[in-house]
Amino acid sequence: MTSAVDLSPLNANKQSEGGSARTLNELIETSKKIPTSSSELGSIQLSVNEIRRRAHELRKKNAVEHDRTKAHYLLAGSGLAFEDVDTSLKQLRSKQLIEQTVPNKQIEGEVDTYLQTKKDENILSSIEHLLSAAAKDFDSFVNQNLKLDWAQRKDEVRESFGILVQKKAKLDGTDVAPFNPKLPTWGNRGSSILNSGASSLNVNENYMVREKFEKYAKVIHRFNNARQAGQLFTLSNELIGVLGNSSDSKNRQLLESWKILNELKDSKDIVATAKAYLQNQFFDYVNLLYQKNLNEGLPTNINKIKSFIQCKLKNANSTWKLTNLTVVNGVPIWALIFYLLRAGLLHEALEVAVTNKASFKKVEQSFLTYLKAYVSSSDNRLPVEFSARLHTEYTQHIKSSLDGDPYRLAVYKIIGRCDLTRKNIPAVTLSIEDWLWMHFMLIKKDESDDDPVYERYSLEDFQNIIVSYGPATSANHYLQILIMSGLYELAVQYAYTISEIDAVHLAIGLVHGNLLSITSSPQSGQSNSEGTGEFLVIREGKRTIDFARILGNYTKSFRYSDPRIAAEYLILIALNGSQEQVELCHEALRELILETKEFTILLGKINRDGTRIPGVIEERLPLMHLKNEKDFLHKITENAASRADEEGRIHDSLLLYQLSEEYNIVITIVNGMLSELLSNTDLDQPLVTLDDNNETNPILMAKKLVSIYVENLEISQKVHTKNKETCILFLKLADARKTYHARQWQNALAQIEELDILPFSDEISARKKAQEFTTLDDQLIRNIPNLLIMTMSCISHLINDLNKSDYKSVAKTQQINALKSVSKNCMIYAGMIQYKMPRETYSTLIRLDVGV
Repeated sequence: MTSAVDLSPLNANKQSEGGSARTLNELIETSKKIPTSSSELGSIQLSVNEIRRRAHELRKKNAVEHDRTKAHYLLAGSGLAFEDVDTSLKQLRSKQLIEQTVPNKQIEGEVDTYLQTKKDENILSSIEHLLSAAAKDFDSFVNQNLKLDWAQRKDEVRESFGILVQKKAKLDGTDVAPFNPKLPTWGNRGSSILNSGASSLNVNENYMVREKFEKYAKVIHRFNNARQAGQLFTLSNELIGVLGNSSDSKNRQLLESWKILNELKDSKDIVATAKAYLQNQFFDYVNLLYQKNLNEGLPTNINKIKSFIQCKLKNANSTWKLTNLTVVNGVPIWALIFYLLRAGLLHEALEVAVTNKASFKKVEQSFLTYLKAYVSSSDNRLPVEFSARLHTEYTQHIKSSLDGDPYRLAVYKIIGRCDLTRKNIPAVTLSIEDWLWMHFMLIKKDESDDDPVYERYSLEDFQNIIVSYGPATSANHYLQILIMSGLYELAVQYAYTISEIDAVHLAIGLVHGNLLSITSSPQSGQSNSEGTGEFLVIREGKRTIDFARILGNYTKSFRYSDPRIAAEYLILIALNGSQEQVELCHEALRELILETKEFTILLGKINRDGTRIPGVIEERLPLMHLKNEKDFLHKITENAASRADEEGRIHDSLLLYQLSEEYNIVITIVNGMLSELLSNTDLDQPLVTLDDNNETNPILMAKKLVSIYVENLEISQKVHTKNKETCILFLKLADARKTYHARQWQNALAQIEELDILPFSDEISARKKAQEFTTLDDQLIRNIPNLLIMTMSCISHLINDLNKSDYKSVAKTQQINALKSVSKNCMIYAGMIQYKMPRETYSTLIRLDVGV
């Protein structure tokens, strides 16, 4: 102790010297254990109320100096001076920081509760800190000191459980590995179809999403029904019905896109379809305006267009918005012709031109000839001689006119495909739809190398323009633009930014219409997108969509809750009928089966009489391009069983093999499971417990299967005789084990003798059985050590029981001799095969033999 500590109060009373010294020592030791600022646990911060409570308790003991000294030691470890506490308390009182109006007992009760809570928190925090540090230290030790080949260790562990992946044999019933018979391989793609993409979609997120999901699912179910029945089904109309009539801009894009696709079902000409759609869309709008303004006479097409012009090209004061319009009888004649062409009303445009021929200027006199040729042409193209003349007039007079009518310029450009370096006329194209229509009108479908460069403008050129602009310039129309311009792969990618669930069904519709270029090998391509666009793949410079992954990824959030619906969607992978997509469809369905384990729903079940009830997948055989039930069992169920077997999922593979009617493989696997259970369970442990059932316990499972297979002759014929005999033998051995566990030694020995595995008769039998040992099934060989121990143990107990009896008789002596003879034969047998058994087994047998 240092001289700074005053010991005089403790020495004042000689009689209490020993007790005070002990108290002091205890305080010193206790103070050392109190966490300080250097402790790993952190310092204890005492509140003002805590200090006040402790001071109050000290005053109650009437030990002024003595108790103060103890408090001094108590607070020493916390680094807090006692004098400072006194001063602080006085200052706090003077400033009324401590509530005096609260009764002391109430304050003390609240303080006690608070202190107890803080104490518990500190203890738990300290324990958590120590556990965390210990875990980190252990991980560090493992990383620094253990260098293991984990792949090798995994195989060793799997081998220890009988999962001998690399040691498969033939399914001829003669040479079969315990758990893994060699089976056909399948789908060795190295990646999962169902779990290969990122998805934030959750169809169970809320009511609205779930409702939309269910509506789509019903459409797909009816779609598959119609396909299977060979009936007509307009998928686009059905999906438009799901989207409804929402005014939301994103939903409107989807609706318009489906309407465009609806037009495509009768035409594969992208340009013609796009023009027709835009013209019909425009005329619908004209009709809508006409209904609101019925002041243009009879509802003829020409009058409707006039009404549109009056509405759109005039100011509020009835003046024309453009000053250089050619107006005849109050109507801008060139604007009228342009908008008639815009609405696809070519004959009406020709009618207006003929009626107003006298109003055309001298340089426009040939226009009527050009327009007649254009309208009468099947492909709306001018003959070569007319085209050349029109181009000349356009260049010399129309294009260079400073105050010319912009609609006249647009009409000439459209009819003659003039000046393709400037495809747009801003004064005329009032909307994005007008801009699109102008471009489609200028595209030449069958370009040739003989055409001048300035007359070349193809769909591919226009597509490049669309891609270069991107969605920024037409965000609310970009999806329709991509669809109309034939950029279907980009349309699917962009649709993901609007709605994943709608994008998936857009892809389905495009595949159904044979419009989408699909692939299944993104590894060989190059992805040029991120996030939700990961299904777009560049393959040899061409955009393709991984349709299988789209559907597989879509099922993520509902494959467990709705496996039937998931199956309906995955079946669509084979929608285009290509061999590659059909195989992917089969693989995806196998993954669904193995992942969800909904075997009954997806594959069906086996009744007690051995008959099989088909599941939802088998009901769709034609859609998966499978010829019959046998083809289905091989391609889907059996290969799924093989995969489960390779992954060590024994119970899954067992059920799948049964569903695929591979009954011989089922018995082979069950035999392996029986052998494993019998050889690895201690003899003093029961093989069947009250918690076991015929789906988890190999013995109960085997009894159920044997009863079914024996009763059903068709099934029985598919199982090799040796496999059936081995299974029955194991079940008899299990019965002997049950009798042995019940300590019924005589009955157990009789059951073992009935197995005819061990030599019970004489030494010659022992030598013969030993020679036959190497020819036995490996599964049976694993159980001979336990069988020998059971036999010797039964003999030992029986002889001991006989020796304990008081009476003596010839029969008793003969019985003991007979038992010793069996023991001798078993030991001879064991001695001849001892090096093929564990060392401890032979040691146990010798010990039992000595007891005999």
